[in-house]
Amino acid sequence: MTWILALCAVTIGAALQRVTGLGFTLVSGPLLVLVLNPFDGIVLANILSALIALLVLVRTFRLVRWRAVLWLAIGILAGVPIGAVVVHTLDSDMLLVVVGALTAVAVVLALTRRPMRVFRGTGGAIFAGSVSGFSNVTAGVGGPALAMYGVATKMPMSAFVPTVQAVGFVTNVLSVAAKPQMSLPLPLVGAAVGCILLGLLVGTVLHRFVSPSRAQTLALALALAGALAATARGVVALVG
Repeated sequence: MTWILALCAVTIGAALQRVTGLGFTLVSGPLLVLVLNPFDGIVLANILSALIALLVLVRTFRLVRWRAVLWLAIGILAGVPIGAVVVHTLDSDMLLVVVGALTAVAVVLALTRRPMRVFRGTGGAIFAGSVSGFSNVTAGVGGPALAMYGVATKMPMSAFVPTVQAVGFVTNVLSVAAKPQMSLPLPLVGAAVGCILLGLLVGTVLHRFVSPSRAQTLALALALAGALAATARGVVALVG
């Protein structure tokens, strides 16, 4: 049953990522963590996120704003190693709490949708990239920092979606490289890849009928529920 729930989350997350440019790991990450463990769950989420970003980017790369990608990537290169140290330092129960808490905070920040000056300009791009890189390697939630950068710079959705795919691909490849001790069940990985392809097809259809703001609201609601469940499980394990 937990596998089924996780695979459903993967499908929904892939569909939402196709519509909004973000949302896959926010939705699927907490459930993958519950199915596997905090370390392997986030590694699988990183692998699947890289795959999704590449597939979406193939269709939308002409609209990528490569200058923004460059500055964001510089920040990512700074944030990923710091996050990797945190991942390898904490035990599994504490890491589960960190994953859930970071996801919940990311959701709340994304829900505000208010432009913040700290995310503007070249410095803002580097800052957003560093926050995204850190939170992606620790909890698989690099998207909200990128979303806040997009809001602060007033980047149109037509450019934002492909731009964050390019950034997301780089971030997730680095995040996986920072965690070589992964141990993933191949049947789950294969099923998840199939669900990604299904989700992208569904998202391509939904893109014509569902506004990005509504899809993003649904993604954030699902992400918050999963984050609270992961946090609760980690807290119970620590107390027990």
